[in-house]
Amino acid sequence: MKALKILFILVSFIGLISCGKNDSLGKSDFSVEKSLIEAPEGLVHCNISKVEGSNTGFVNQTVTLDVSCPASSGCDYISKMVSDSRGKIISIRAYGNTSKDSPCTMAAIPIIVKYEFTPDEKGQFILKFVSRDNSVINHMLTIW
Repeated sequence: MKALKILFILVSFIGLISCGKNDSLGKSDFSVEKSLIEAPEGLVHCNISKVEGSNTGFVNQTVTLDVSCPASSGCDYISKMVSDSRGKIISIRAYGNTSKDSPCTMAAIPIIVKYEFTPDEKGQFILKFVSRDNSVINHMLTIW
């Protein structure tokens, strides 16, 4: 009987934990929301491994960031960076593909793409570079 009580308490506890799970996707300013923009036709969402560049800038002046995307060969390419803005939080996704029937190297050298951002107001901006699995690399920009 005592074992049955312990089992009941354990099952109840696990049930409470799973029922209390809160999916905060889209409820916080710092979460990644699903993009409203569809993937460009013929392209796939690419992973982003690193973002480098300035953390400051000025209104109406372009800030250029280097975005690194892993590649499986020299045939991989990134052709489009798509952004989805919600105030001062901007989600950015890289789209590309693999060239077919063309000569290329077998070297898996990361692809570096220039991402240009031109702010039109002062403040703190959060650029969220989103990979295929929805992992995010945040890049903070202070605009004067």
